[in-house]
Amino acid sequence: MKIITIEELGKRMESGPLAIFDVRGDVEYEAGHIPGARTAPLGSLTFRIRDIMNPDSEIVVYSNGGGCKLAANAAERLENLGLRNVHCYEDGVKGWQEAGHKLVESTKAKEHTRGPVQESRSIIVDRDRAYGGAFKGKPSDTESAGG
Repeated sequence: MKIITIEELGKRMESGPLAIFDVRGDVEYEAGHIPGARTAPLGSLTFRIRDIMNPDSEIVVYSNGGGCKLAANAAERLENLGLRNVHCYEDGVKGWQEAGHKLVESTKAKEHTRGPVQESRSIIVDRDRAYGGAFKGKPSDTESAGG
């Protein structure tokens, strides 16, 4: 795995095409991410980018920083897919902000990133049909989505 510093990241961002992926969750990404980054949470990383990148693509992955291992895990997964130019920005969002750079909020942020849910309604589940019959047994009074 190749490690990239904030200085190197800045130079590469200015010099040409570079794919930057935020491997935190979508909600965290929407709240604030490094400019130019795309969201690709670790759990869905390979599904989101394996078909759009060629083996020689310049790729940088990052997460929260400050000891967070998501970016290192993401870089390893991408290298295992055969991608050769994967770089891990270990300092992540924390390091980006500590260096005086601003994060960008998603322009298409989902409502849940803006604050608490204002309205809710109960969900009725057909226990015999839902999720291929995955709900088994008797519903209890403590189940929030019981049917």
